[in-house]
Amino acid sequence: KQHVPFSPIGRLMVDVRHVHTGPKLMEDVRHFRNGVRSADGEAAGGRAAAAPKADWNAILGPSLQTADGVKPSSEVLRRKRLVALFFAGSWCPWCRELWPMLESTISKVKEADPDDTEVVYVSSDVDADAFRGSAANKPWPSMPYERAQGIGEAPFGYVRKKVRDETGKPQGALGERYLLTALPRIVVLDGETGELRHERFIRELGDTAADGLEWATNAPPSWLAVQ
Repeated sequence: KQHVPFSPIGRLMVDVRHVHTGPKLMEDVRHFRNGVRSADGEAAGGRAAAAPKADWNAILGPSLQTADGVKPSSEVLRRKRLVALFFAGSWCPWCRELWPMLESTISKVKEADPDDTEVVYVSSDVDADAFRGSAANKPWPSMPYERAQGIGEAPFGYVRKKVRDETGKPQGALGERYLLTALPRIVVLDGETGELRHERFIRELGDTAADGLEWATNAPPSWLAVQ
């Protein structure tokens, strides 16, 4: 009887025939970003595929209002590890309760590390005058009111149902993207990639705004560290 050498190809064929075809385990799943496999990261050349850089001019529009005037969004947010989108309006009692709490936290975070977090105020104020009052003397930049609420352009922010019903405006791009249904909301994004990092971490301590708020344990760790 002739001896047949072991064949790696033959073994591979056997293995393929016996591959489990049932539901996949998580380790069997391959994740893709913009068509590139990214979870286990084998890109060309054997290196992990890098996440795309955030284009803040596209995500938030080309400019933000700062204490030093209007500046390009990408310049304002350069080198920030986290970007916190703060959706609020001065008419909202819960928002008014959150304002000093957020301002205190971010001031302490920036004192510890100026590049840790930048907040961007995305207004749902009733008009431009109310927005100017909300944005004045705050330690963060703001999205221009016209862009946030869609005055002369498509809205980027959160447009209240009352306003949508009365004006026929659509929900804003960011309100739609992050499934916002009420205020206040803070959505924290990765400063490098723009990916969602933290949300739904504002805890109400009672039935009314006067009962107070606190950060839940899923808030950014750098925020919790300064409490």
